[in-house]
Amino acid sequence: MPELPEVENTRRYLMEIGLPGKTFTLVNIGWANSVKHPELEDFVLGLPGRSVETVNRQGKYLLLPLNTGETLVLHLGMTGGIRVQPKSQPAPPMVRHTLVLDDGTELRFIDPRKFGHLWLVDELKNAVPTMGPEPLNGGFSPNVLTNALAGRSAPIKALLLDQSIIAGLGNLYADEALYLARIHPERMGSSLTSVEVTRLHDCIVLALTTALDRYDQSRRQAWPDPPFGLSTWTVPRKSGDSCITCGTPMKLIRIRARSTYFCPQCQKV
Repeated sequence: MPELPEVENTRRYLMEIGLPGKTFTLVNIGWANSVKHPELEDFVLGLPGRSVETVNRQGKYLLLPLNTGETLVLHLGMTGGIRVQPKSQPAPPMVRHTLVLDDGTELRFIDPRKFGHLWLVDELKNAVPTMGPEPLNGGFSPNVLTNALAGRSAPIKALLLDQSIIAGLGNLYADEALYLARIHPERMGSSLTSVEVTRLHDCIVLALTTALDRYDQSRRQAWPDPPFGLSTWTVPRKSGDSCITCGTPMKLIRIRARSTYFCPQCQKV
C-alpha cells in the first residue's frame, strides 16, 4: 500500500511534470465506487473548468487545491498510481479514471484493485480525517512522540499505524523504523524509555528520508515514467530470511491483523 514516501513521490512527480496551472476539461470515471463525494454525476460535471493551483500532501492523501477554492482529493488505495501523459500515448494497463487536461494531456489514475478514492470538497474535513503531525515536519519531535505514547498500552507497532499519532506511516515503514531502532513491535507504547523514544523518532525520520532520496533518484533516472514503488527498506520481509545485522532468522507475527517482521535477537522484548 502506498505510504508517505510513495505518496510524496507522486506529489513531486505531479509538480515536476507541471500539473499546476492546467485545467480539467473532461472527466471519465471507470469505477463509480471510487468517487466518495459528491455524487458521481456532480463530480463528473463539476470538475471540468477548474484549474489546479498546486499539489499538496497530507498523510497518505494527495490534495489538489483548485482555483475555485475547492480541493480535489486523491487516495491511491493499495496499488494505485498516477501518470500525466499525452492523449496520443497509449494508456497504461488498469487505468480506471481519466481526467482530461486543457493542454492535450490526461491525468490517468491507475488502480488495479479498485481501492483508490476521489473527492471534490469545499472543506478538507469532508475527505481527510484528523491526523497527527507529519513526521518530516518540524512539528514532529521526540517530545511529541513521547506525549503521544504516554499511557498507551497498545503495541508500539499498532500505535505507529495510528494516523492520529503520526500521519502517513504505514506497515512497511513502521516495521523499518522499529527494526532500525531495535525495538520489539509488541512492546507497549508506554513502556518505551526516553532514550528508546528518541531513537525511534530518529529512525522514523531516517527510514522516510532514505526512501524519499531513492525516489528522487529514481525519478531523475527513469523520467518521464518512474516506478510507483521501490523496495526502499532494509528489514528482510520474508520469514526465515537472515537479519542483516546479526544473521538471526527473521520472524513473522501479526499485530492487529497486520503482518509484522522483526529480528528476535536485535529486537528483544
